[in-house]
Parts: sequence; structure tokens; C-alpha cells
Amino acid sequence: MKTLLFLLLLVNSLFGFEYWQYVDKHYKFTTQKELQKKYKTVISPYFQSHKLHFFSTPENIKIAYKIFKVKHAKAVIVISSGRSEGMVKYQELIYDLNRNGYSVYILDHRGQGYSQRLLPDTKIGYVESFFHYVDDLKFFVENYVPKDKKRVLLGHSMGGTIASLYAEVYPHDFSALILYSPMHQPNLILPVMSTLLCDLMEKKKRNLSNYIVGTASYDITKQNFDENDLTHSKIRYEIMQQAYRDEPQTKIGGPSVKWVQEACKWSKIAVENASLIQIPTLLLQGEKDQVVNADAQEEFCKNAHSHCHGYTIKGAYHELYIEKDGMRQKALSAILDFISKI
Repeated sequence: MKTLLFLLLLVNSLFGFEYWQYVDKHYKFTTQKELQKKYKTVISPYFQSHKLHFFSTPENIKIAYKIFKVKHAKAVIVISSGRSEGMVKYQELIYDLNRNGYSVYILDHRGQGYSQRLLPDTKIGYVESFFHYVDDLKFFVENYVPKDKKRVLLGHSMGGTIASLYAEVYPHDFSALILYSPMHQPNLILPVMSTLLCDLMEKKKRNLSNYIVGTASYDITKQNFDENDLTHSKIRYEIMQQAYRDEPQTKIGGPSVKWVQEACKWSKIAVENASLIQIPTLLLQGEKDQVVNADAQEEFCKNAHSHCHGYTIKGAYHELYIEKDGMRQKALSAILDFISKI
């Protein structure tokens, strides 16, 4: 089986992104059927039983984090989450990674989740400099993540951009990089318009702390499942919504003009500098992802040369870790197989 997986990686590196179809039945993945019973009785209590910690940045911004250790861990996985996300959204993923023998270290990026907000309007997505996210992650890794274990950096969406930049600037901190649905370019209205709109946004000089037009009222807990573009799994979508209702202080809404400017600027830099990456990199994309630009992901992988192996999860939307069982299990199998070979 390992020979087959090696050949899949080799073919992929030569010919671009392929569909990942393999699911290892030996892995322990929570199913949608199990979630109906286990989320409230096992998974959420497990998450809540781990202490919430904080550290302060040089600007005295409080950053929240949690540590989920397992005995004799195969590796340590550091999670860098997406825009607007809090760690409360990752409860099932953390639980499954722990069950498969991996310790998890996760922080909430500044301005979201349990971490301190940056503006009086606590619901707006804002950051003064996108690289502040990288600085916060570096402090977290240097001070709280053990150095005597194999370390893997896993980034989703915005967190994928942060993780990409981190690996480019600090190439020796981790043994491997995993990016799932990374925001190497945000989709703004339509994918074909993203570059043009990013260029226009970067020229804007006023009202930078205002919401992007049309996003001020955005509230994930009020979005109808049938209209969502994040997952095909209704139960995981509704559990995610309930997690934010239970912890309303972790929720934020639409992005500010400044955040979009910074996201456009630094996602482009991440793609351009991908050749600086020196560690094995796995990039997973959802075939039907409407949130981020797939072409930019493929350009990133191309620029990273032989270090990057990209795969597509057929039919999947943006959030692979809360997708329907078949799609989610393929994505997690790809991740765990990749880590096992480092």
C-alpha cells in the first residue's frame, strides 16, 4: 500500500493535481451518524475539558490557544484556522486527530475566536497587517510547541496563507506543511474578477475599517444550509452553527476593507515566494470550492516545485474538515498518509 501511495505522489508531482480517492479504513474518523450522539456527549465535553490559555503580543493583544496532547504522539500538529473561524469550529477535527495519535496545538488568530478584537465593532474582520498573523504564530510555536517531536503545520483558508508565509520565512520550524483549501487568492464576486478587484482594493485609502459593501449583516448562525457554499454536510453545518451560538463571543461577521487589502497583498506574496519552501508540502483543494481561487493554489504548488503535492477532493466545497463523510475521510486520509511518510 505504501508503494502505491508513493507512486500516486510521484505521478502527481509530474502531472499536476489529481483526485484523491483513497480512504484508509484503519483510521478513526467520526461519521455523521455517530456525530448525532457523540457531539454533545463526547466531542464537545472533550474540547471543553482542555484549558483555554492566552498569551500577549508585543502590542499587548491577547491571543487564545488550547493544547490537546496525547501520550506517545506520532507528531504534533499546529492548526492555523481560516478567516472568521474560532477553535470551537475545530472540535471534531481535533478529536479525530487525537484519536489517531496526534497532539494538536491550536490558536485563535488576532481579532477572531476567543482572541482579542482589534476594533470597537467586535464583529468586523480586521487586521492592520496580515503578517501580524505570522508573527503571532511564530511566538506561539517558539514558546508553546515542543521541539522534540515531529512538527506539522496545518493551515485552512486564510490560515493556509498564514502557514504558507510562515514556511517561506521560517523554513526549518516544521517537518511538513499541509494546506487545505488555502486562500492563495480570495474569490471576490467571481474567480475571473479576483485579480482586478484585488488591484482596485489595494488602491483604496479611506474607510479602511469599514465593512466591505454588503457584508455588515453577515452572521454564520443565521445562514440557511441550502444556500451555503462551505459543506455538503447538513449535520456538520448545523453543529458548527450551534457551536457559535453556544460561544457567541467567538463569532465575527464580514471583513473590513483593510482585511481584504491585506489578504490580497499577502496571498499574492505567498504564491510568488513559494520557491522558498524547503519542506514536504501537501495541498488539498475542494473541486467545487467557491471561496478561494484554485488557479492560485496550483500556481503556488508549481512555484514550490517538487516540495508540493496537490490533490483535489472530488465534489467538495471549501471546508473539507466538515464535509460529508466520503469527502472528509478522503481529505483526512490524505493528510494522515502524508504525515506518516515524513
